[in-house]
Amino acid sequence: MFTYVKTYMNQKGFSNDFEKKARFCITVPAMWSDQAKQIMRNAAIQAKLIHLTDHRDRLMLISEPEAAALYCERTCDKFDMKHGDEFMICDAGGGTVDLIVFRLEKGLDGKTVFRESTKGLGETCGSMFIDLNFRKLLRKRLKKVLRPSANGKVEIPSAPFEHMMDVFVDSSKPLFDNTDDIYCSLPMGFDLLRKTDPSIGLDEGTITFTKEEIKKNVFDPVIQRVIGLCRQLQKDTTNLKAIFMVGGFGSSAYLYQQMVKEFSPEGIKIIQPDRPEMAVARGAVIFGLNPTKIATRIPRLWYGIKSAYPFDYEMDPDEYKVIRPDGSVRCDNRFSTFVERGKPLDLDSCIVRHFTIYAPHKTACSIFASDSETEPRYVVPSPHNNVKKVFDCDIPMPHLPNIKHGDPIPLTIKMYFGENEHRVEAVINDVTYNVSCKFEVE
Repeated sequence: MFTYVKTYMNQKGFSNDFEKKARFCITVPAMWSDQAKQIMRNAAIQAKLIHLTDHRDRLMLISEPEAAALYCERTCDKFDMKHGDEFMICDAGGGTVDLIVFRLEKGLDGKTVFRESTKGLGETCGSMFIDLNFRKLLRKRLKKVLRPSANGKVEIPSAPFEHMMDVFVDSSKPLFDNTDDIYCSLPMGFDLLRKTDPSIGLDEGTITFTKEEIKKNVFDPVIQRVIGLCRQLQKDTTNLKAIFMVGGFGSSAYLYQQMVKEFSPEGIKIIQPDRPEMAVARGAVIFGLNPTKIATRIPRLWYGIKSAYPFDYEMDPDEYKVIRPDGSVRCDNRFSTFVERGKPLDLDSCIVRHFTIYAPHKTACSIFASDSETEPRYVVPSPHNNVKKVFDCDIPMPHLPNIKHGDPIPLTIKMYFGENEHRVEAVINDVTYNVSCKFEVE
């Protein structure tokens, strides 16, 4: 694709160094872990979209719901949010449904920014589960009219069956709005006992599925999961004014109807922007042009490092007890929190820690994370904290003139957790170095 873009840009007279100036913005699911995002960046490097030595802003990652929010603001006439209003993005796709809530804020200069106001949610309840429900219903019908094979079993031929599924997925499903029945013509390839069977709605080779059974057995089980997910996140909001439906499943007429029925009585608008299936891709372009539009994010995890705290004889296990040369009793393996789960974090938030290292040795530290409801006490995993090591930071010792072996050197570590990808910098002798982060593989 990028090769095509380069060819097109060259034909339009752009400079030959366009490739070096281009910025890439890749969307990722909101549920993706830090490790998955790093894998995506590494893949882009291996694909030669960017080079390892390029500035990291040449490739930017944004969550799909965040990109959709930018698209909705830019293109939707009904986006009339005021200062302090909250709006939800319901990014409903084939596999997952991702939700995120933003609060709109306007500065004195009139510019607006989005601040994530609740911890987002995601669940695997996308439109593919509607397909699975219809698949079960169709199989059940066909088995009643297909001729059994020699062993007495009813075998459903794959090719004509999948053709019927394709027609449902591509035509019937997107248009279903609970007003018309669905008609499915049986293609060639089925060995039928009879072409007409009123008990299953079969008439001259065409099966009729009533809107009631499609609603009850195919759509509603999935739709109710989506509505329940929205309700769950709504509990954490204080001033929710609108829900924007985006993604392929977000364009469903029936999903829109049910969302309106559920939320409109509360004064919450349900809005489908133009081309909702394109909201994420086009929002990514908007983000690439203005990365500071998303000003605040809500961390899904606790982040911290391993540290030694004063030993608590009532709470800490003996195996973590460490006695230092000065006689102080410390507890090893304690979780020293850098970022609190669920606490808003500005995009440019920087956590700073000061250390002392000794020449000429390099140093390293590990970053741990947990999705537990309460702050972890230890970096050691347990049934209560689900702590995992996320990445290691390797900090090489630069060449420093006039420094002897064993000399103490002040070290400042700066960690940026408000961005979509975590970033670490080291400051030694007033010089800032980008720190290599080695992510753990899940």
